[in-house]
Amino acid sequence: MGDAASHGVRSTARAWARTTRRPAAGALCIAALVAAATACGGGGDGTGGGAHGPTGPASTAAVAATGTAPAARMLDQRQLEQAAVAKTDLPGWSTGTQFGHGPDGVTIKVVITDVARLPKVSPAACTALAGIAMGPVSPGHQHHALFEQDVTRDVKDGKDDSVVGDTLLAYQPADAVGVMKDLRASLTACDSFPGGQGERYTRPVPVAAPSVGDDAVEYTITQVVDGDDDGDAPVDVPFRFLVVRVGATVVVLSAMGFPGAHPEIPAEVVTAQIAKVAKLG
Repeated sequence: MGDAASHGVRSTARAWARTTRRPAAGALCIAALVAAATACGGGGDGTGGGAHGPTGPASTAAVAATGTAPAARMLDQRQLEQAAVAKTDLPGWSTGTQFGHGPDGVTIKVVITDVARLPKVSPAACTALAGIAMGPVSPGHQHHALFEQDVTRDVKDGKDDSVVGDTLLAYQPADAVGVMKDLRASLTACDSFPGGQGERYTRPVPVAAPSVGDDAVEYTITQVVDGDDDGDAPVDVPFRFLVVRVGATVVVLSAMGFPGAHPEIPAEVVTAQIAKVAKLG
């Protein structure tokens, strides 16, 4: 490999390493979104509703129009952890706990953030998007329990070892509805906002969400990582988020791709996780 090509690979690897960690909602500290540069979601054409299709009631439009929540109960920490998808629910995939007591047997303490004390986002119109990208939390609505894990495809048959970030948050019913309302408003009004480690998020683009849960919002967004002292150019890293409300529980699924890729959130992960929350919630 020539010197120029080698430098380009190093530059991409540097930028990737800087984006595989993000602030976590549970403890306002840094938590891994993916385990390594090769463990990222990829594929797809990035033009439609993603890899997943309709798997649940098509109530998204009705909820968006009415802004009201059906009868729902707020899950406690133990119930929320029980609602997390496990390897037994999703053949061919494994889970890795980030916060909470996970189905993999790992326990990592959760500290619930007081969202009222989170730093203000500028511009304010980007507050909801920033909360999801760097939390994921909703700065305008207090969550009361949180579980976070990575869901990783087992490598076989030549398939990519895709990684999906999987976060469950428990809210009071009215707050869960508010999370979705604020996110839609932010997608309409926000163009760009700063991240927590010198990066920026830009170009949020709504895409057609699958008909899952009681309400769903899906979008892509780009994280721009600055160059370094070696003269490396900024790198655009694509993300995809699917935020689903099931009663008073909000599920945030995310995927990250290499620069130039179109990350997808695999249908089987969406289906299994939302079905389990619906069953237990």
